[in-house]
Amino acid sequence: MTNEVSNIIKSLCTSLDVTVFGVYDSNTDKTYICNTKWMKVGQIVEDSNDEKYRILTIEYNEWVTWEPVDPNNQNDLEGVITLPTPYWITGTQLAANREWTISSPNLSAKLPLVWLLEVLRMRKYGMESTYDFDADVRMFFLDETNVLQYYTEDHRNNVMYPMEKLCEEFLNVVNEDVRFVRYDDYELITFSRFGTERTDGMFANILDANLSGVELRIRLIKYKANCIC
Repeated sequence: MTNEVSNIIKSLCTSLDVTVFGVYDSNTDKTYICNTKWMKVGQIVEDSNDEKYRILTIEYNEWVTWEPVDPNNQNDLEGVITLPTPYWITGTQLAANREWTISSPNLSAKLPLVWLLEVLRMRKYGMESTYDFDADVRMFFLDETNVLQYYTEDHRNNVMYPMEKLCEEFLNVVNEDVRFVRYDDYELITFSRFGTERTDGMFANILDANLSGVELRIRLIKYKANCIC
């Protein structure tokens, strides 16, 4: 049953729209984007010609400045822009840490990270019910942070806010999926520095990297097949 829920949530994550639309203004040398989603400073994005650009500055949901990764690229960043596809992982803390660590030596290739913590509390329903199951889900939306140079406000602006937007995109996918009951509420927990808080106030990384972001706790209720009410 845990595997079924995991696969369903994975399918929701792979349904995320990883594109935004930008309009370049030569007067300001900025690309205007009304929904920047999980864009962040330092991130590499691509245009429709597969040209890569590095984000230099960002005013969320307004504009970005950028530079081509290839110095020979003379094009401006505009039109359909593709953001990094979130890297999916599921499992307990130890299993997820091992799998994520050995999956690739290239950290940027597995960020941002969406991690489903596989400690699920689930309920199954009987034959008379229109519901298949409901599950209390914990998910983490994480990206790299600079623990030495970032102040707490830097963590919020450069990592936590984009990860909140990534979580928001996931929730939009859930809400638009007719297989699920529209959720009433959810809990969002933010981390200025990701880790487990102990009684002495110290923090230790759960995964072997300097990550920051948000935790989503939500109750997902799925209808039985061919029973959308």
